[in-house]
Amino acid sequence: MISLFGVADPTVQRALLELCFAARPAERDLAVLERAIQADALTDGQHRMLPWVARRLPEGGLSPFAESRVRGTYKHTLYRNHLLLDRAQRLRQALLQAGLGECVFLKGVSMALTNPHGLGARPMADIDLLLGGIQHRSEEVLAFFAAQGMTKKGATLRSITWLSPDRFEFDVHWYLHNWALRQSSVDRMYAEARVVEHPKGCFTIPCVEHNLAHILAHGLTTPSVHYDARWVVDALSILVQRPVLDTARFQFFVSEFSVPDAVRIALKMLAEQAPATIEFDRQAVLELAAGVRRGRPGTFWLYYRPPGPWDAPGQSARRPWRYHLKTQLRSRLIEPAQVARHNGVPFWTSVGASVDFPPAGIAAFGRWAWRNTRRVLRARRATRPGP
Repeated sequence: MISLFGVADPTVQRALLELCFAARPAERDLAVLERAIQADALTDGQHRMLPWVARRLPEGGLSPFAESRVRGTYKHTLYRNHLLLDRAQRLRQALLQAGLGECVFLKGVSMALTNPHGLGARPMADIDLLLGGIQHRSEEVLAFFAAQGMTKKGATLRSITWLSPDRFEFDVHWYLHNWALRQSSVDRMYAEARVVEHPKGCFTIPCVEHNLAHILAHGLTTPSVHYDARWVVDALSILVQRPVLDTARFQFFVSEFSVPDAVRIALKMLAEQAPATIEFDRQAVLELAAGVRRGRPGTFWLYYRPPGPWDAPGQSARRPWRYHLKTQLRSRLIEPAQVARHNGVPFWTSVGASVDFPPAGIAAFGRWAWRNTRRVLRARRATRPGP
């Protein structure tokens, strides 16, 4: 069964969600949080919820040690987010001056800027931004980022991750995600985006409907974020504010995803599994889910991987073989075909060899499979208990 709580401790997860979003913090939830902090038992995703809790924490609700830790996370997040926004604005200005156009800031920046508890309530690991059309100007784009002193950390079919000189990461997208490879989706997000004024400058972020859809699909299908359900915090932070959602805009945007089922399932999970003390319009959420189209049979399970014990940090070598096979099937065959089908251009001329996406040839794939097989086997032997 798909759970709202991933593989995290459901008791701690429920307590944290209620402390973040319930009308009034409950004594039992504070006691659960106190025990988890004293035992140092919070997962990474649960640590990311502490800044939100800090803004709603009653005086004396926790021991001095636990309270200082919770309130300290808000201060740390606030200072770091100011730095990230400063670097993001500098990059935006440089992109405009270089003629590469305006960018749309996704996920972390958009959620931090619209959080009702302030900039420090939503941590950001990196900065995700959408810069449409750069896949057709790959050499120019690579030269631009090199001139900024950035080094390339990784590349995929839809984005490149850059590391700035001061060690901040920028994930620069030309498509939204591997499950959203249509140029029309990018164009639609640009057309409906809104501008937020901030002391650091102007930031273009997605409209609430597109932002919610992106968070839900990304949260349920990306292995790095769903195992402790950290995406739920972003989704609930939107829903508890009871925004007036444009149903047609939301559903039309989701209909172009390869996995619209992820959005429908995530909405149903939120309505049915969220603690009853968290107040939002559950019936409206269920109606929104009912209007999302069903994807092709099997597409959701091609992207979704049920959480398991291998989701603990350092256990990636223990992922099932079917996970690695599904990843290769998507990245080598299905997603390049989607780019060609949806956007009317061949894969290689669309992305460009200079992007350094892993080659799709049979010989290269064989070498990749052999290297990674040896790596997994070595990791398993290293963790095997001795005689």
